[in-house]
Amino acid sequence: MAFTLQVRQKEKGFANPLDIPTLANACGFVYGSNDEFYILREGEQQNGTAILFHPDRIGRGIFLDCGKAEEGCYEVSYNIPTTRAEIADFARLVQEMERRLGSVEMYCVEEERYFTGKELEEGIEKFTAFSLKSLRDFAANKTYKSYILTLARWPYFIPSDKVLFWEACDNLSDFEETLHNLQARDVYYARPQLFQKKDTKEIGAFYALTEECASVFPVHAEGFLNLDGMKVHEGFIQFFLYQEQRAIEGLYLYESFMEEMLQRGVERFDSEHVLIPPMKKKELERLAKKLRP
Repeated sequence: MAFTLQVRQKEKGFANPLDIPTLANACGFVYGSNDEFYILREGEQQNGTAILFHPDRIGRGIFLDCGKAEEGCYEVSYNIPTTRAEIADFARLVQEMERRLGSVEMYCVEEERYFTGKELEEGIEKFTAFSLKSLRDFAANKTYKSYILTLARWPYFIPSDKVLFWEACDNLSDFEETLHNLQARDVYYARPQLFQKKDTKEIGAFYALTEECASVFPVHAEGFLNLDGMKVHEGFIQFFLYQEQRAIEGLYLYESFMEEMLQRGVERFDSEHVLIPPMKKKELERLAKKLRP
């Protein structure tokens, strides 16, 4: 579910076409583009689109499409449920677009009506109340096998205690704090490389762990956001020494690697991921030696 505005400039030529870096800078936002696993690549765009967020209050991300800027047409949206802070940031972004473009029409696809920037600002509490209701409905839906939200920087596999708490929450404060704190951490969020065998068509997921970097890894090799439903048959990990720009020789079974990490008592990041603390070169070498068949 989303709240989507189609913004159309009434008087073309009145102002220069808008671009994502300029708008992001004007609002104090960070921008980037999602890869196929919904992990943000900061500072990148994709066909004139990007995800924007405020670094001091990171939520689920605001989608901005400037692909038809030369025609005076834009699209901007936020996901529901989201945080009150992000709804306010959305209103601020739209008002900045309105200020720069001059006379505009802003049509909401979901509500099938037009809005003004002022109406958006005045409606923040109403939109927040609807987001709260949507969060509670989402958490109360017992048909889900797992609860996952795409966030601004990466997906969030929601732990059961949070699901239960949000089912009965009476405001968005914990939701907002959780989403920001999770994404404000200075970590590497592991993304796999997927390869398919030519003969059997089986898919393997390959990960890499580097030294001196706190890293988020899935408990299971297939634990990435997999909207295509592909089945991963094998998982492997390689250890890469970034400072020396070389890999430690060998590929290691992902399952054996994760068993070792869990035995060490690594911190849980969410329901499907763990946070592996920074490891020095010698630690990685000892780990590789221990996992070597």
